[in-house]
Amino acid sequence: MTAVAHFGTVGAGREVSVEPVRRLTILEVVSNIGVLANRNLVKFARNRQLMIVSIVQPLTNMIMFAYVLNQVAHVPGVSYKQFVIPGVLIQAVMVAAMRTGVAVSYDSDAGMTDRFRSLPIARSAVLAGRIVSDTLRIGIQIVILMIVAVVLVGFKFRNGPLGAIGAVTVIVMFGLAMTAFAGWVGLASKDPESTQTILVTPTLPFVFGSSAFAPLTRLPTWMRPFAMVNPVSSAVDTARSMAIGGPLQSSLEHYLAWTVGLTITFVYLGVRRYQRG
Repeated sequence: MTAVAHFGTVGAGREVSVEPVRRLTILEVVSNIGVLANRNLVKFARNRQLMIVSIVQPLTNMIMFAYVLNQVAHVPGVSYKQFVIPGVLIQAVMVAAMRTGVAVSYDSDAGMTDRFRSLPIARSAVLAGRIVSDTLRIGIQIVILMIVAVVLVGFKFRNGPLGAIGAVTVIVMFGLAMTAFAGWVGLASKDPESTQTILVTPTLPFVFGSSAFAPLTRLPTWMRPFAMVNPVSSAVDTARSMAIGGPLQSSLEHYLAWTVGLTITFVYLGVRRYQRG
């Protein structure tokens, strides 16, 4: 099928055939996402400075909390080192996700996103490729930090290998939700500096207003209601329960609701934003 169009006096009498837009198959969409994800991973692998910083920064936080605060903090029934490591890893995930927003915003500011729009690829592939690549990057980062926590800090998985796998999975999937949110912010802002500021602003209160670094009972009374519904608390509590034991069902239900809800919501909003340009 062709469409025939006439262009006023300039193109009068001329017929232009326009091929209809072909709907991509699922395999083609997956292939588009894979190509763009690989592009992002290659860029990250070539940036050795960023690779080093992405490990050194959370490692510094881990040592600070595990050794400095371990001398003054006290959590009933468990050493502070055991208690704080899952919180430090969730914090690392949130910081790593901020780079997603900045990278997406940089692509928009540099005109790369407009070039992607001119290509015959799935509209969802640009954001989805970024989310996939950065989630893989976060997964590698968390595994490395977990090994360091076990070998150097003395962190112990009381629930064995399955608990370790479960804890890593929980943390990485929360990272997936955070990258979806950060990607949407990056597309909406389009300015790297503004994007970084927008993402930093909620990160600090959500991390420190949670159970990441102190039990909820140790938080100020006015802060506890916020901490109880905080998605960071649900992720930390779930990862902590899988790694070192403790009540799991309630925190797992809240974690799944928050993680799935945030991922679906911000992937949808991000794709819509990309389509509007």
